[in-house]
Amino acid sequence: MRLEAVNSFDRTFYVVEHKQDLDIIDTLWYGYASQQDLKNACSAGLEILEKTGCAYKLNDNSQLTGPWSDAVEWLEKEWLPKAMAAGLRYLAHVANPHSYGEVAGEVMKFSKIGQNLEYCMFYTKKEALTWLKQCQAKENQLSRAYSQN
Repeated sequence: MRLEAVNSFDRTFYVVEHKQDLDIIDTLWYGYASQQDLKNACSAGLEILEKTGCAYKLNDNSQLTGPWSDAVEWLEKEWLPKAMAAGLRYLAHVANPHSYGEVAGEVMKFSKIGQNLEYCMFYTKKEALTWLKQCQAKENQLSRAYSQN
């Protein structure tokens, strides 16, 4: 399943896809997005989360421009409870150093998002994906150990 969102300039700035082979929700943000554009895109992403129940999300902001750390409060109040209810437990955030995405990632680390989800920020998608795979392996080990007891 894949969805896209367009910004106020009618340009695609967000692509979200459930990658079944990896068991992750993969999101890519690029170009410019207003606060309202971000909210609309997050709502589209929730639709995929709710349909799949996937616990692992890769949030790639390395190509996004524009400040959006102010949206973290909205994410905490509106998005986070719905995402957690849909099954999200792990969030890998990718951002470029010294970017708005990095600032937002740091804010999220100390927000309710970082307090309620297993959260980690990275500078490459490859590192983020490796971390998510490690989280999946850890969960699988715990599940096997629990089922044996």
